[in-house]
Amino acid sequence: MSVLRPFLEEGRGEVVRRRIFSLRQDTVRSQQTGQALQVDRLFCPDWVNVVAFTADDALIVVRQWRFGSKAFSVEVPAGALHPGEDPVVGGLRELAEETGYTPDDPAAVVHLGATRPNPAFMDNRCHTIFVPRATQTLPQRLDETEEVEVATLPRARLDGLMREAARAAAGLAPADGDHVLDNALVVVALQLWRLHDGNR
Repeated sequence: MSVLRPFLEEGRGEVVRRRIFSLRQDTVRSQQTGQALQVDRLFCPDWVNVVAFTADDALIVVRQWRFGSKAFSVEVPAGALHPGEDPVVGGLRELAEETGYTPDDPAAVVHLGATRPNPAFMDNRCHTIFVPRATQTLPQRLDETEEVEVATLPRARLDGLMREAARAAAGLAPADGDHVLDNALVVVALQLWRLHDGNR
């Protein structure tokens, strides 16, 4: 039996609000040692990733500049959910806004589940939805901070691209050009899709 017990919440610090997250330093106490600790907590909305394929079995992706990595990144369409928004509704909204693609059959869209991006200091979840077939029917509707190009990647190339990306990010291979499928949350989304797709 585990001897670990939850930390006790003893105090909340002042909330610092930013455009896409809020930060707070809280005081907690260990029930094992009795020691009081200061912990940082980052509060973000839930996110959603969209794994969507075209009629010719290509993954729909977006290419955009990422301010954290200071590089162009090729990822699946994604974004923040509105408060209380259903992940499927939010995912289809993000897919349409970023790419103009809409599902051929909305009833076929699947919510694959969610993971926690970093529970060490974040409180949110990242959902993944799967759109088996989508067609570009709308113009893009981008936010003011978004400059996005739409592209597709053949399904047969995905494994190789992810292997190359992981090696490049680790410095084990040249990292020339865009960061293609090296976003950790995108890799998780593709793995959730693979688990679903392999069990059909």
